[in-house]
Amino acid sequence: MSGLALFVQLTLEPSGSPISGLMVVDGLRDAGWEMHTVYHQPGELLVQYREKCVEVSQIQHGRWLARGPWHRRLRRLIYDLRAARHFDLLIRRVRPGLVYINNLTGLAAAVAARRAKVPCIWHIRELFDDVGGEMHPPWPGGKRLARYFIRRCADCVVVISRAVWENVLGPCCEDRTVLIPNAVDDRFFDESRCRDEVRRQFGLPVDRPIVGVPGTLRPVKGHEFFLEALAAVVPRVPSVLAAITGDGEPRYRETLCRRVSELGLGRHVMFLGTVADMPGFYRACDVICIPSRSESFGRTAVEAMAVGTPVIATRVGGLAETIEDGVTGWLVEYGDVPVLVDKLTHLLENPNVGNHLSTPGKGVVLAQFRGAQYVKRIGGHCGSVIESKLSAMRAG
Repeated sequence: MSGLALFVQLTLEPSGSPISGLMVVDGLRDAGWEMHTVYHQPGELLVQYREKCVEVSQIQHGRWLARGPWHRRLRRLIYDLRAARHFDLLIRRVRPGLVYINNLTGLAAAVAARRAKVPCIWHIRELFDDVGGEMHPPWPGGKRLARYFIRRCADCVVVISRAVWENVLGPCCEDRTVLIPNAVDDRFFDESRCRDEVRRQFGLPVDRPIVGVPGTLRPVKGHEFFLEALAAVVPRVPSVLAAITGDGEPRYRETLCRRVSELGLGRHVMFLGTVADMPGFYRACDVICIPSRSESFGRTAVEAMAVGTPVIATRVGGLAETIEDGVTGWLVEYGDVPVLVDKLTHLLENPNVGNHLSTPGKGVVLAQFRGAQYVKRIGGHCGSVIESKLSAMRAG
């Protein structure tokens, strides 16, 4: 199978969806497709998308699942349906053989693909707010309307976890939905630097126990829950340091900085901003904590496990699917500060316990979440979808 694939991505800021999207692009390219990426919001990953695609362009879209009062949500839905006209024009110009939408937000592209009778794969990575996610059902219609659009426009639906399948789709589209979990790039498995070396590179102390908190700075990531637990860990492990990666809304970062000050954690927290060398970051840490209130998959968990760093995470969404509690990592209930405090303290004070978790954790990731397997599966699955679509059109 060959031709041009139109790849639709909401943002190119470094976060889970666009990072995994680069691996999807690799899978399509390996299957013979030329790639044209369309995005809504530019970001630091724009350079990498340009390197992999014959063309990269911007179309404003993706607002139909934003929060707000009903009248704003209605206006956003109408805006996205109108934005489909811009995709109509692009599809007529470049004549893709496939439209691949990498976010639930890509309604405009899905509508345009249906109108043009171009095969459409809709890759869903998000959760709705009823389980703590960041997507808000459209008004009017709620989830029923969202499922109507998915069923009507997508020839195939890809979900990244069972949690996403159940929350977003429910019984919708069972006959054309496939579960393909996110994957880990080989550089995480190949990380071989020693802990002290990477700590010096990051400007981290070599003589303090470090808890890493990866991810973007967004409320859904549970930083305030973690900080509350950290304040109770400090009296038991006085030299502990939390290294927090990622950027986000300046207002939320200010909120976190105030909370650090209120809890007296100034000597125990470092904000590192966006980190390009994430394998090195995981290696620098003694423990990785993922305190999210909602998580559709938990890419940072499998990345840390691939490097060999023990993980403590909340028992939410996809995290509960990728981590076997007590075997490949530890799970805690979101908001249960005492349990998180006990788990963090135990791992920091007993490094051998972490080794017992990290070894099987790395084995599971090697077996189930390797990037090469993911790329091959994406490419092969797209070929099957195209063949089915063409057969249906010929039969019709």
